[in-house]
Amino acid sequence: MKLFTYPLAFAVALCVSAPISKAHEKDGKPEPAHHAAGAATIKAEMLPNEFYAAGNSVPAEIRLTGADGKPVTLDQLEVAHTKQIHLLIIDESLSDYQHAHPDATETPGVYRFNFKPRFGGNYHVWADLHPKATDRQEYSMTTVAVKGEPALLKETVNTTADVAGAVAGYRFVLTTEGNEPLQAGKAVLVKIKVLTADGREFTGLEPLMGAFAHMVGFTGALDSVTHVHPLGKEPETDADRGGPEMSFHVVPEKPGYLKLFLQTQIHGVNEFAAFGFNVAAPVADIEEPAPVAASTLTPAQKTFMEHYEAVRSALAADDLKAAQAAAVALSKENAEVGGVKALLKSDSLKQAREAFKLVSAEAMKLAAKQPGYYVIACPMVAGGNWVQTTKRIANPYLGAAMLGCGAIKN
Repeated sequence: MKLFTYPLAFAVALCVSAPISKAHEKDGKPEPAHHAAGAATIKAEMLPNEFYAAGNSVPAEIRLTGADGKPVTLDQLEVAHTKQIHLLIIDESLSDYQHAHPDATETPGVYRFNFKPRFGGNYHVWADLHPKATDRQEYSMTTVAVKGEPALLKETVNTTADVAGAVAGYRFVLTTEGNEPLQAGKAVLVKIKVLTADGREFTGLEPLMGAFAHMVGFTGALDSVTHVHPLGKEPETDADRGGPEMSFHVVPEKPGYLKLFLQTQIHGVNEFAAFGFNVAAPVADIEEPAPVAASTLTPAQKTFMEHYEAVRSALAADDLKAAQAAAVALSKENAEVGGVKALLKSDSLKQAREAFKLVSAEAMKLAAKQPGYYVIACPMVAGGNWVQTTKRIANPYLGAAMLGCGAIKN
């Protein structure tokens, strides 16, 4: 049996960490990070069932259809963490979280799973999908009405969760790097340590859907969902074990109350630990004052930086065609700059991002001590430095998967 332990994986604020493993990349993007997804192209709909009631165990069915109204079948979906469909289910009080994986039925596009709600009221169901057609992870949300008394939302804030466990008790302790508060749009490293009931570090986390844990978060308004996995090496065999500490890269999308659920497997049983937070509003929404000092860049250098910014913005948006179009303008007067020719010839986001690192080296030289330019570093990417004209982080190397990952160096 191999034992994996997870020390501090990386720190956004301090910019100290190992780069992201190539095993977790696809076309230059982490595969998949889950906390920043594309717009839904698939419609999810829970089918009616008169037996949906608090305490009832019901064979529930969900229907998936494309924009053309045709059923979405399993062969149209990529496998993500051993499954093609993840259903993230939560009640209005953020108390009853369930993670289900439905099976295909005899009807194309209709999938069945066991659903046992603890409370009445409306349950929100997010279908976590990765369509082959778009090659991007997305969430499709629907609701289902359950008979019975709904539970009330209590915006409890806690960073310690005690779990009874099937065999013994466990304590899950959550901290953030540098005790950083959670802030909308800002990347933060969340660390969770698992202890036994008597306070000893626990190293017996079992593989669960290709990871040692799954973290899912819901906002109090139920208008956003986050799904992330531990950083570091994932299990390779059923005999591998993890713990006592795991680290997660989290970027809350919106301010307000956030409930995080950590799902692990211990002694063959799924265990859930819940944590509550109040997410602060982003300070980046405050308008930045104009630079006081005058720029010493030449007109040609300013033009270079303008075209460079257009490439960066396109890569941050995962838009290869727009990045290539901006690279054409960049190359007119700067064809000999390192990385420019490779950027023009790139046929994937991965290639374009590698070339962009070389172009960024030149941009950082020009931006040094210049007003209005910010040099950013991302600890998740080897050589992941770039220049921006605003303080709001928009990562060109990770795109939507980890858009807010990075910190200002200058």
